[in-house]
Amino acid sequence: MLVPGSIPNIILSLVTIRKLKRINCKNYFLKSNKLYKYINLLLRIIIGIIAVYFIYTRVESSFLINLNNLDEKGLNYTFLFLAFILLFLNWGIEAVKWKYTIRNDKVVSIVKAFKLTITGITVGLLTPNRIGEIPARAMLLDKKIFKQLVLKTGVSSFSQLLITMLFGVVGLILTADMFATSINFIGWIIGLTIGVVLLFLVYFRTNKLNLVFNKIKFIREKKIVESLSEFSILELGNILLMSALRYVVFVLQYYLVLKAFNISLLGIDELFLIPVCFMIASFIPTILISEIGVRGSVALFVFGIVSDMDIQIVLASITLWMINVALPALLGLFNLNELKILKED
Repeated sequence: MLVPGSIPNIILSLVTIRKLKRINCKNYFLKSNKLYKYINLLLRIIIGIIAVYFIYTRVESSFLINLNNLDEKGLNYTFLFLAFILLFLNWGIEAVKWKYTIRNDKVVSIVKAFKLTITGITVGLLTPNRIGEIPARAMLLDKKIFKQLVLKTGVSSFSQLLITMLFGVVGLILTADMFATSINFIGWIIGLTIGVVLLFLVYFRTNKLNLVFNKIKFIREKKIVESLSEFSILELGNILLMSALRYVVFVLQYYLVLKAFNISLLGIDELFLIPVCFMIASFIPTILISEIGVRGSVALFVFGIVSDMDIQIVLASITLWMINVALPALLGLFNLNELKILKED
């Protein structure tokens, strides 16, 4: 039985409860938003600490100890400085190439592209063969078009691999007679040449890949590879040319670093040992602290045929890694605040 005034009171109570619910929901979302920000901040800090730690362990255990065994007067700091300056040209070209590759999806300035590129290196250090650089850039730039950015960044990276393979095969052809081993270089050269040709065919048919992959229902429904159809042959050629230009830069860097450690490469044949070294190193899977060991061992295997300066060869390889990877990764730490790892509600 209802008493007088109970209906108005019930209505008032319902209104009050609804208001309270709205307030509670608002408070909940505010707390969730704050929690999200705190968690993202914590994850960014953890990534930064881990990246710094691995850079430190690599440098401390591999570079500084061996450097004590090297006569400092034997180092040419002018060549090292020039190699360091080329670091900015190296990653600057990569930033311009990335900016060009994604321009139909997202327009960014060269400065921002450069910042996100080096921050991608920081995050990529934590993944095998630094493959994490590709999704990291996309996540840093715009998560709303993450899929498109990842695919197009992948095309940009693939073009760099193609150039590495192409010059590596040419280098192997010119230097095969230098390797006094039982390896069947003719077989390797033929196999690698066929592989490079096939990869180039795939690369220049990138805009047709959606027709192939769309035969898979899940990919067709999610429109996963749709953005690949946007590339023209001219655009793919321009991306490849920028990759070639960047490749020339870090080949020059390697040459300067070798010269800094008094390791001389005489003639075109010996110079092409550098592309061979890059190609071999690109084949070997690496994770975190194994990367320097792999680079050093490959350099020793390749350049050891023209020089007996083993320590200098290893140190040159480590130095190049420090210039092109460690230093940019440290610079990228200052931009980790833009990394949003969790999805915000």
